[in-house]
Parts: sequence; structure tokens; C-alpha cells
Amino acid sequence: MKYKQVYALLQERQRTVPGFCYTDRSGWRSPVQGYITRYRPLWIIAEDLACSRRVWITQEGCDMQITVAEMNAQGKNHNSSLRVACRTITELAAGLQRLFAEKGKVVT
Repeated sequence: MKYKQVYALLQERQRTVPGFCYTDRSGWRSPVQGYITRYRPLWIIAEDLACSRRVWITQEGCDMQITVAEMNAQGKNHNSSLRVACRTITELAAGLQRLFAEKGKVVT
């Protein structure tokens, strides 16, 4: 699997952190491969209630990034978001690992 490192981190986080969940809308999983599914092969939205943040893990074309936003008590995004551009899947996984290792709010 192309994104094995990313999914392993997400599954580990889900197993070990109460309130962590993610929704996978990645195009690579689609049985019908059209333009959009090929253009947007990775699209995951994670909610990390332990740190009050929402995380988007995406690849559009050749651009990979992690976007992080703080969530308020109602689960809505507030304040500004932080975007971290990545060049490789390994770099993307390393960025996620650093993010998950942090105890505080939106900082990378």
C-alpha cells in the first residue's frame, strides 16, 4: 500500500488516544478511478479531541500537505490553520508523527 506509513500512524493513534477518529475520503480507495480520484489520491480528515484539533492529510496532484486547525468546544474550527507542505510520503508520515507527539495545540 502506497500510504502504509500514514495509515499505520493513524491506526496507532486511534488505538491509543481516546477521542481520536478519522474519515478517509481518499481517491486511491475508489473502485472507479476517474480524474478526481487520481488527482486527489489522499484525503483524510482526523479529529484529535485530546488536543482539540482537526487535521487534514492530503495529496492533490504532486502536492502533499498536513493542515491543522484548532477546534472549539462545539467541534468547530477556530483561529487560523497551519499548513505543512511535504515532498514525499515519508516526509508526510514524519510530519504526522511529530504532530501526534506534541501535547499542546496547533504547533509544528
